[in-house]
Amino acid sequence: MPSRDLLLRALFFFVAAIASPGSLAATSSVTASKDCSTSPCTVVEATFTLLVAQTIQWQATYTGGPTQGHSFYLSTVASNMADIALTTSGQLSGSYFLQPGTYFISIRVALMGPGFYTITYNPSSTGDPHITTIDGSRYDFQGAGEFVLLRHSQGLEIQTRQAPIATSFNPGADPHDGLAVCVSLNTAVAARVGKHRVTYEPNLNGVPDPTGLQLRVDGRLTALGPDGLDLGSSGRIARTSAPGGIEVDFPDQTVLFATPGWWADQGKWYLNIDVVPGQPAAGIAGTVAPRSWLPALSDGSSLGAMPTSLRDRYVDLYQKFADAWRVTKEASLFDYAPGTSTDAFTMHDWPPEHPPCPIPGVTPVEPTSQHVAEQACQSVIGEHARCVFDVMVTGNPGFATTYAFSQGLQPHRETKWWNMRPVLILIGLLLVALILLLMCASRRRT
Repeated sequence: MPSRDLLLRALFFFVAAIASPGSLAATSSVTASKDCSTSPCTVVEATFTLLVAQTIQWQATYTGGPTQGHSFYLSTVASNMADIALTTSGQLSGSYFLQPGTYFISIRVALMGPGFYTITYNPSSTGDPHITTIDGSRYDFQGAGEFVLLRHSQGLEIQTRQAPIATSFNPGADPHDGLAVCVSLNTAVAARVGKHRVTYEPNLNGVPDPTGLQLRVDGRLTALGPDGLDLGSSGRIARTSAPGGIEVDFPDQTVLFATPGWWADQGKWYLNIDVVPGQPAAGIAGTVAPRSWLPALSDGSSLGAMPTSLRDRYVDLYQKFADAWRVTKEASLFDYAPGTSTDAFTMHDWPPEHPPCPIPGVTPVEPTSQHVAEQACQSVIGEHARCVFDVMVTGNPGFATTYAFSQGLQPHRETKWWNMRPVLILIGLLLVALILLLMCASRRRT
């Protein structure tokens, strides 16, 4: 029989593993680093947890010499293991499909030399909307109106409102689809959280208000205190560390982050939307259909492979796909000024197939140089290229600030005794088993 000390030690580690699982990861990006300019090296570690299988994007910046490691590893065991090789040949970026689980960036492995190692993951709609789907695909979606971002059969739904932006910049071809179209922004978000409807929008009267967006629950203006707001059934709204940012927790463990930015020159609020998904879902950030270049349509059908002609790609994306996921009057979760509806925000002809990008009565924004955009976005790692594009097109360096705030947000997890009941029952059973084993051991000694 094992000794009493050994049994107690095994019980301790087993209970610790159950009660303290890997922390739910940041919204969209984590970075580990190693600095060996002094001895010993300074290491900043990072972990992330995926609740659904997805393709992650990785990026490496190697700062060491040619004889130091130029590889990038992940581990499912600990930060000093190297069981998943993202690259062993010094590549700077790539993608990799991962199953649900907790992963460590194996920064202590000698083959990972000095540098910065970033993983980007989880669905999002950021900037001039750049979409990352729930399974890790990436594309741009510049439609104008209200759209279903994510929806699944158990009742969860997240909707976003996108507004057009008049620009004088003629964007180059998008690297994903080859289209060069005008841009839009997320300006509001709405969600069904259990039995409640939550919205985060500008003033309903349309008058620009730099003091902040308005939070409503079931149509009623709601102020968030320091402890947040309990919606019941594990639903919750809380503040984030970003100015004006909110976190919405759903009953299925999905977490929504809305990170706002105020564009003073335009008198507009815009949002970065990041989601930690609890399970697979459909929508413009939903699972990409098999052998398709876009997520499945609302009826579950697929648009198939990317068309050869740019004209057909535009029709697929901004007519067939956009209309399939447009919010209807009956299904809208948003709040509206009296006498208005989702129709007030719908523009079927945006974006135009080819620039220029005018909006009647609106002075187009002036772009800035790539150098200025690179400087503004230097602290944005996982979404750096997207940030640079947004700042260049709009001439607004504030987009870089919003990206920086939205990266690295951690979900607020409040542990309640009824959520711990299964763990407590298991601990009780283990204690009973331990007592029986100790009794058995004592009898054998006598």
